[in-house]
Amino acid sequence: MRIFRIIILILLSLSFSVSLESCSKFQQSKRQEAQRRRQFEKEKKQRDREAEKAYKEALDRHYAIQDDNTQQMMKQTARKSQLNRDHKKEGFFKRLFAPKQRKTKPHRIEK
Repeated sequence: MRIFRIIILILLSLSFSVSLESCSKFQQSKRQEAQRRRQFEKEKKQRDREAEKAYKEALDRHYAIQDDNTQQMMKQTARKSQLNRDHKKEGFFKRLFAPKQRKTKPHRIEK
């Protein structure tokens, strides 16, 4: 009877230690995965910033190549297009899938 208790205690302690070890390995792999994901996101942001910077530099270079009359015409065209774009609605699918605005209840003043 006593031997069974000792065997059961040994088995319980072994199973507990094995489960703790497997949990710690799982946590390490999860931590490493999260670290890799953060590193990937960081690199992606850096690439996006560099691409945006290169695009702006290309636009500036293109603008600098033009003569004065062309630069003035480009400014006017950009201004006109911005004014024409401001008053237009969003695209159909953007409006269709956008979250609906909730109507608020009117605030009534009671006498």
